[in-house]
Amino acid sequence: MVIRSSPLRNTLAVVVAVQCMLCLAEAASPASLFVPSFSDPRHRQRSHGQHPASASLHATVPPSRTHAKTLTVSAAAPFIEGEMTVVKASGSIPKNNDEANTTKYEIDNLLLVEQTENTPLGQLTQDTKRDMLTVMRQLSSMGRRQDDIVATSSKDGAYSRQRRQDATTVERLLDRLLKDYQYSSEFTHDDRKVNQDNVNARTYNLAIKAWANANVRGSAEKAERILKRLKVANINRGKTDAPPAISLQPDLYSFAYCYAAWYRESVFAGHSIGNEKASSIAKRKAESVLQSMKQVLMQSNEQSRPLNMVEDVNSLLVMWSNTNTNLPDLSETFLRFIDVESTGTNDAWLNTRSYNLVINAWAKSGSNESINRAEALLKEMEKSTNVTPDLLSYSGVMSCIAKSVRATDAKKAEDVLHRMTKDGVEPDNVIVNQVMNIYIKKGSKGSAAHCEKLLKWMEDLKAEGNELVAPDVRTYNLLLSAYANEKGPSGAEKVLRRLEMHEDIKPNYITYTTCMDAYAKIGDAHNNLRILSLMEKEFKNGNSQAKPTRRAYVSALNSLAKSGRGDAGTRAEALVQAMERMSKAGNSEMKPDTTVYNVLINCHKNSAARAEKVLYRMGKRDVVSYSSVINVYSKMGGVKAAKRAQALLDEMQKDNVKPNAHTFNSAITAWSRSGSKGAAQKAEGLLKNMEELYYKEGDTNLQPSAQVYTSVISAWAKSNEPGSALRAEILLKLMWGMYKRGNKSVKPNVHTFTSVINAWARSREKEAGERAEALLDQMIKLYEKDQMVNSDVMPNVLSFTAAIHAYARTGARDGASKADGIMKKMESLKVEPNLQTYNVLISLWGNSQHKGAGKKAESILTKLEDEFRNGNKDMRPTVISYTSCINAWAKSTDYGKAESANAILERMKEMYSSGIIADQPNIFSYTAVINACATTYGEQGERQEAFRIAYSIFKEISELENLSPNHVTYSTFFRAISKLMPNGEKKESMVSAAFRLCVRDGQCDSNCLFHMKNAATPELVSDLLGCSDPSEAASLTVDELPYDWTRNVEHAPRRNKIK
Repeated sequence: MVIRSSPLRNTLAVVVAVQCMLCLAEAASPASLFVPSFSDPRHRQRSHGQHPASASLHATVPPSRTHAKTLTVSAAAPFIEGEMTVVKASGSIPKNNDEANTTKYEIDNLLLVEQTENTPLGQLTQDTKRDMLTVMRQLSSMGRRQDDIVATSSKDGAYSRQRRQDATTVERLLDRLLKDYQYSSEFTHDDRKVNQDNVNARTYNLAIKAWANANVRGSAEKAERILKRLKVANINRGKTDAPPAISLQPDLYSFAYCYAAWYRESVFAGHSIGNEKASSIAKRKAESVLQSMKQVLMQSNEQSRPLNMVEDVNSLLVMWSNTNTNLPDLSETFLRFIDVESTGTNDAWLNTRSYNLVINAWAKSGSNESINRAEALLKEMEKSTNVTPDLLSYSGVMSCIAKSVRATDAKKAEDVLHRMTKDGVEPDNVIVNQVMNIYIKKGSKGSAAHCEKLLKWMEDLKAEGNELVAPDVRTYNLLLSAYANEKGPSGAEKVLRRLEMHEDIKPNYITYTTCMDAYAKIGDAHNNLRILSLMEKEFKNGNSQAKPTRRAYVSALNSLAKSGRGDAGTRAEALVQAMERMSKAGNSEMKPDTTVYNVLINCHKNSAARAEKVLYRMGKRDVVSYSSVINVYSKMGGVKAAKRAQALLDEMQKDNVKPNAHTFNSAITAWSRSGSKGAAQKAEGLLKNMEELYYKEGDTNLQPSAQVYTSVISAWAKSNEPGSALRAEILLKLMWGMYKRGNKSVKPNVHTFTSVINAWARSREKEAGERAEALLDQMIKLYEKDQMVNSDVMPNVLSFTAAIHAYARTGARDGASKADGIMKKMESLKVEPNLQTYNVLISLWGNSQHKGAGKKAESILTKLEDEFRNGNKDMRPTVISYTSCINAWAKSTDYGKAESANAILERMKEMYSSGIIADQPNIFSYTAVINACATTYGEQGERQEAFRIAYSIFKEISELENLSPNHVTYSTFFRAISKLMPNGEKKESMVSAAFRLCVRDGQCDSNCLFHMKNAATPELVSDLLGCSDPSEAASLTVDELPYDWTRNVEHAPRRNKIK
C-alpha cells in the first residue's frame, strides 16, 4: 500500500490507527481482524488508495526526530516499517524489491525528510535542524557508504541506488534548511535576527561531499552545481550587511570535495568503461575546480584568507588516504597543486605530515608505481627548504618497498635507510626491523647475512647513545626467520640459543614457534617437539612471553603430519588431548577447533579407520575434514577403500558440506587405484557429477580442473579394460576442445598427455605404439609452435619412456627401430633418459626378436653401469635392469646365449657383493637364466653346456636360504630337461627328483605338469602321479592333483583380452 497523502500527519495517523487495531485485536477473535502485510498478496491491491483508518484518525507532527524514532519502535513497528519502504517521497524512496532492504536507520532518515518537508516554513525547531545536520553528516560520510551500504546491499545496482539516494537525501535536507533561512530572512527583514548556525559554507560542503562520495553517474556535476550555488549565495550575501561571523564563502573543503568528485569520474571513465574522451573532460573539470580554488583562497586579500591551512589540507589527505586506497594520484595531484600555488604566500599550506600522508597513500595502494612515486616525493622533501623528511617519511617509502614483489628492492630499502641517517634522521628499531623484514619477504640470497649486518649496526648505534634503535625481540625473531629460510632449522635454532643467553632480551612465543615451523617444514617432528618442550620449560621458569600457544601446538601437529612416522597419529592424539585438558582448565584459546582436528586427521594418513574416527569425533566438520579422510582412502588402494571414499563423498553432501575439486579428485583417485572392474566408469561418473554441480551452481571451487580430468584418464589407463586407451584419448581431446573455447583451467599438460600414452602402453593393442608416438609428436609440435604458451606441454622423460614402453609391450618387430627414433627426438629436445628409460629399452630389445638383440640389450646395460660409475647416482642398475637383459638373451637366437645370460647373472652377483648395486638377484633372475638354457637350439655340445648351466642354477637356488624355486622355475627346468637331456636313466632320474621337490614345495601348476609329462616316459609319469596305468596319468589335470601339491602356486591376475 502506498500512502499518497504527503503530510506527515496522515502517515502518523496510520501508526495510531494500527496501534488502536492491535489493541482491539487482543480482545477480539483472530478471525475478526485483518492487518495487511507484505506477505499477503491482497496488501498490494490497495497500493493506489489510502489505508482505511488514515482518513478518520489524526496525529500531531512530532517536534523532532526523536519522536519519529519512538514511533518506529512502537507496537506497530513491524507494520509501519514495512509500509515506509513504499512511501513515495520525491522519488527517493525505494520502489522495487532491491530497494526494499531498507534498514530501520534509513527509515528514520526518510521519516525526518518527510517531517521537515511538510513542516510549515519558519517552524523548524533547533532540535530538528540539529537532527537534519546529523543525518547530513552521516549520509555524506564515506565510512557510512562503505560499511553500512555494502553490508546491506548484495548487488552492485542496489549499492549504486543507495549511494544516489543518500546524496539526494542530503541535498533535500540542505534545500529545506535554505528555504527556512530564506523565509525567516524575508519575514524578519533583518538577517541579524535570524539564527544562521545551521546555514553556512559547511552546510553546503556536506551536500558537495555526499555527491562526491556517491561516485555515481552525474555525481560530479551535481557536486559542482552545489558549489556554484554556494558561490552565488556568498556573492548575494556580500550585498547585505550580514554579520561577518556568518560565512558563506567557499572554503578549502568546498573545492576539495568537488575536485575529488571530478577526479573519481575521470578515473572511472578511463579505467572502468574505457571512455578516454569522457575521462579527459572530467580531468579538465577537476583542474578547473582547483584553479577556482586558487582564485578564491590563494589570491584573495589577506584579511579574508585563513591564517593556517595545513590542518585542513592534512585532514583531506587523511580522508582520501583512508577512503580512496586505489587512488593515491588523487592525493598527490592535490598536494602538488597546493605546493606550487602556495609558493610565495605568507600562510602555511603544507608541512612534513602532508607529504607523509601522500607517501602513505601510495603505500596503501599496492600500485606498481608506488615505490617510484613515493621515492620521488621523498627526494623532493630532501631538497625542499619548506619541509624536512622525518622518520615517518622514510618509513612510508619502506612500506612501499615491502609490498613490491621484486627481490632487488630489498637492497633499495637498505639504501633508503642509510640515506636517512646521512640526512640526520635518527632511526628506531621499528624501521630497521622493517628493512630486515623486507629482506626476508623477498627471499634474497644472503638475507641472513644482511640481517646480521643490520643487527650489528643497531647495536653500534645503541652504544653511541641512540636507545630508540636498540634491538628488541622482534629483531631477533626476524633474524631467526632469515636463517630458517636460508640455512634451515639448524640455523634458526642457533639464533634461538643466542637469544636465550641474551642479558636483556628473552625469547617469546613467536621465537619458539618460528623455530618449530622451520622443523615442521621438513617434517622433522622429533626436533619440532623438542623445541615445544623447551618453550614449555621457559614458560615454567618465569618467562610469561614464552607461553605455549595454540599456534605452537598446530605447528607440532603439522610436523607430525609431514613426518611419515609410524607413531605420528599416536603422538598427535596426545597433543590434542593436552589441548583439550588446557581448554577445560580455563584456557579457551587452546580449545581444539576444526583446523586442529583436520591436521590430526592428516597425522592418521596411514590408518583410514583412525582418521575416520577423528572425523566423527570432531564437532564441526568442513570440506577439509571430509577431503582429508577421503584422501587417506584414496592412497590405500582396493575396492573397499574406494567404496568408503565414495560413501564419505555422498555423506558430506547430505551433511550440507559442499565438496570441492580436491574432494572429487581424491574420490576419483580412490577408484583409479582400486583395481576393480568398472572403476574407470565410477571415476568418470564422479567427473560428470562434478560438472553438473559446477554448471548448476556456478561455484568455481567445483570447476573440474586439468588435474581432475587427468585423474580420470589415469583411472582408464589402469583399468586394463577393452577400449580404455581410446576412452582416455577421447577425454584428452575433450579437454583440448574446452581449452580452445576459452576454459583455461582444463588445458591438458604434460601429465595429461603422458597418462594417455601410458594408457596405450598398458593396452597391448596392436596399434598402441603408433598411437602413443602420435601423441608424443603432438606434444612436440605444440611445444615448438609456441614455447612460452605451451611450456607445460613439453614432453618429459616420462612421456618418452611411456611411448617406448608402448612399443616394448606390443612386441612389434619394428619396435626397436621405432624406439631409436624416439630416442633421437628425446635427444633433440635435450631431455635426458633416466633409469626407467634404459630398463624399457632393454626390455624392448628383448621382445624384438632381432638378431643380435641380446648383445644390444647388454650394451645398454653396460652404458647404464658406466653412467653410474661416472657419478650419476640416479642411474644405479636394479634387479629389473639385469633380469631384463637376461630375458633379452633368453629370447634371442644367438649362439652361446645360455653362457651370456649366466654371465650377466654372475656380473650382477659380483656387483651386489661389492656394494656397487643395492639389489641382489631374485628368483626371476635365476629363472630367466634357466629359460635361456631351455631355449638353446644349437649343436649337441652347446646344448650340453646349456643344461649344465641350468642344472647348476637350479641347484644353487635350492641351496639358497633366502630363495626357493617357484612354479615358473620348476616348469622352466622341466622344459630344459626335456629339450637338452638325451633320453635315458639320467633324464628319468632328473625328472623324478625335480618333480618330487616340486610337489614338496607345493609349486605344481598346469605348466609344471605339462612339461614334466613331456620330459618323462609314460611309465614314469604314471608312477610319479600314482596312477594305475599311463593312459590315466596322461589325462590327469592339475585340478585333480592333491591340494598339498599346488598349495603355494601364486596365480597372476588375468587380463581382459582385447576383442
